[in-house]
Amino acid sequence: MKTSLKWLRDYTDIPWSAQELADRLTTVGLEPESIEETGSIPQGVITARILSREPHPNSDHMSICMVDPGTGEPVQIVCGAPNCDAGKIVPLATLGTDFGEGFVIKKSKLRGVDSCGMMCSARELGLSQDHNGLLILPEDTPLGISVRELFSGDTVIDWEVTPNRPDWLSHVGVAREICALTGNSLSLPPNPVKVRPAEPAASIRIDAPEFCPRYIGRVFENVTVGPSPDWMRERLEAVGLRSINNVVDITNYIMLEYGQPLHAFDLENLAGRQIIVRRAQEGEGITTLDGTKLTLTPENLLIADGEKGVALAGIMGGENSMITDKTTTVLLEAAAFDRTNIRLSSRNLGKATDASYTYERGVAPETCALASERAASLLCQLAGATQVGDPIDCYPRPWKSETITASTRNINDLLGLSLTPEEVASLLNRRGIQVTRQEGDEVTVQTPWWRFDLHAPVDLAEEVAQMTGLDAIPEATPVAALGGSAKDDCYLLQEDTRHRLMSLGLDEVMNYTLWSQSQCLAGTALTPEQLLQVANPISQDTAFLRPTLLPGLLQVVAHNVAHNQHDLSLFEMGRIFLRENEAPVERLQAGIALTGCRHPERYGKEKGEAQDFYDLKGMVESYLDDCQLAGFTRCEVAEHPAFQKGACARIVAKNKKVLAYLGAAAPVLTKGMRLRNPLFLALIDVEAVANAPHPAKKFQELPHFPGVERDISFVAPAALTNQQVLDAIRSLKIDKVSAVALFDLFQDDKVLGEGKRSMAYTVTYQDPQRTLTDDEVNQLQEKLRQGLVKKLGVELR
Repeated sequence: MKTSLKWLRDYTDIPWSAQELADRLTTVGLEPESIEETGSIPQGVITARILSREPHPNSDHMSICMVDPGTGEPVQIVCGAPNCDAGKIVPLATLGTDFGEGFVIKKSKLRGVDSCGMMCSARELGLSQDHNGLLILPEDTPLGISVRELFSGDTVIDWEVTPNRPDWLSHVGVAREICALTGNSLSLPPNPVKVRPAEPAASIRIDAPEFCPRYIGRVFENVTVGPSPDWMRERLEAVGLRSINNVVDITNYIMLEYGQPLHAFDLENLAGRQIIVRRAQEGEGITTLDGTKLTLTPENLLIADGEKGVALAGIMGGENSMITDKTTTVLLEAAAFDRTNIRLSSRNLGKATDASYTYERGVAPETCALASERAASLLCQLAGATQVGDPIDCYPRPWKSETITASTRNINDLLGLSLTPEEVASLLNRRGIQVTRQEGDEVTVQTPWWRFDLHAPVDLAEEVAQMTGLDAIPEATPVAALGGSAKDDCYLLQEDTRHRLMSLGLDEVMNYTLWSQSQCLAGTALTPEQLLQVANPISQDTAFLRPTLLPGLLQVVAHNVAHNQHDLSLFEMGRIFLRENEAPVERLQAGIALTGCRHPERYGKEKGEAQDFYDLKGMVESYLDDCQLAGFTRCEVAEHPAFQKGACARIVAKNKKVLAYLGAAAPVLTKGMRLRNPLFLALIDVEAVANAPHPAKKFQELPHFPGVERDISFVAPAALTNQQVLDAIRSLKIDKVSAVALFDLFQDDKVLGEGKRSMAYTVTYQDPQRTLTDDEVNQLQEKLRQGLVKKLGVELR
């Protein structure tokens, strides 16, 4: 929100410089983004009249102008502005004028033609951002005088307005904060209105009061559309708005002054001289002022006449009722609209305007009356208008103040201050919050009509903190207390899971919980009805809570692959949300994504080895083993929409709960990714893992005596699995076997025979009471070898 310092001084005395004002308002939450001096016109810029204009022989957009700088000796200027017409009085930067940063006006040739100066636009002089053409000065402006004499400087402060304070989107709102700091009173300008007594010249009806709590209309006759006076044009241009005509400028001026968007209709174009505020019909169309054709739904609020829509409420007027140079009768709208409805309509229709920005943050119904009266006064003064009859005020949902009672002791405890009830009441009154009762320790207030953010005692504590200054709050060492049982720590499960997944060599990624509907449904068997939708989404891309971690993982993989990062070992952990049996459910899920090389840091043949399904399976099983579930789960073939058919498995606990799904990502999920290697995914139900049956933790003393390793190698059918071998060794019940590890697989039909392969294991023998002798180990090894031959029919090597 840009404010002019000169404009603010119309409402209250400001005893500080612009920088000091910005510093003081920062303490109450209104922080400046920039401070800019305007109107600092360089020496050497004088007024001059254009005598003639000829086209440039070597350019299709430049002109050669002869200009009189007031000396009677014309100078030649080459100009590219479209409005350098003969007879106009314009600012002329003469030779030697220094604009700073090394830009000095010199005699030069522009496409072969001499130019002895530069005619200036408003932006080049620092008066506004208008650069559409030359700054045209009034006809009676003397020639040859410094342009500095015509424009006094100003300071424009651009404020960063927080969403909870829409009243700061106006000069009056900012001036009100200045008054709170200085203790001065707010002075609003008088608003005399010329009225011709008559019956209402139009009718207004609100058919959608849930979207429009108040609508005020005023009818004016004998309106003369023309240029705005200099003072209004200068103020609008100082804050970045271009002057159009007096009627449009008045509506813009009021929006900047009071934070109330206005709209003016040509009354002669309103069928039946009616205004009906209603929901649009399904498929109803409207063409806005910028020529955009929109198709509406019943969720869009429409301003209509007796036959058609004439404005999209709170966003933009319609082309069929716009003000033109021939307009003489005007209906002026000042209304309050539901901010949620305006925000959704603006987003869904892709139509954002200054009015919608203001309405999305909230316009108080009481502001409508003040702004309407102010606009009426300006129309009478600047456009020669006369108001016909009284204002037409439809107010189906009157504003009601809230009553809040706060304890001074609680405020002091919260802020660390020692204020008396009288001091608290004084600070709140200065902020415009009326204190209606002060009894003992308690202060009761009525919220002002321009504040939407005051609802609880803690809000009053914030007001007190801002008025006393945040620097006044004393520093205090936080008090720490010992916690209770670790079982009561709601973050312990997340931290344990995070550390276990990181110990597997995975890198953690974090994503937002809000996604589009299509992203939430991808890779699931869910219906749209099972998704949880946000009530007031910022956009449709963030309208639904994720029912799985897939959207974020897939987006991270796609982003990295697009930036030539193909070796990925990632995990994410977070909450997922969905609807089950008509009730919302929230769960903790972990997701893993693997693609690329298994060992990208190595050299030679190992560097080219790609990660596969068994790498993922090993990681998931290692995680479950770390959760004390070794031997308490089983892995089985499964089907899931997120995985390829035939390349998906699930891990099930003894209580038949599915703990995880894992496999190769379905092609529909990886479409468009330029993957060099397959993508493998796993989705783990962290809470199901935590609740799965598992043995109690038992203390096991570390062995005091070393183990002895022996290798065993055999040829077996290719269908024999590692798990079958481990089960067979376990069934031999050799209690001295402490570990078995597969270290080699070899398969070659020419060497071993068709359908056979070689398997090699390292077996560790260990006794917790003593060191085993070689003879003892050899006997145990032979027992194991013969046991495998008998149970599995393998051929020892």
